[in-house]
Amino acid sequence: MSRRLRAVAAFVYDLVIGDDWRVALGLAVAVAVTVAMSRTTFPSWWVLPTAILALLSFSVRRTARRRA
Repeated sequence: MSRRLRAVAAFVYDLVIGDDWRVALGLAVAVAVTVAMSRTTFPSWWVLPTAILALLSFSVRRTARRRA
């Protein structure tokens, strides 16, 4: 059982964190901001798409700089 649990934990870590922990952290913050904003009267639908676009461009720019 311990071996299977360790394998599942490793899979989840690779799925969530992947190659860049900064993107995973940014998405977690964006989800938290969306949840916090959804409890107010201010519309929160735009937070996640904006965060995804920003984090994607950040990640691509970082990778391109590393390879150049």
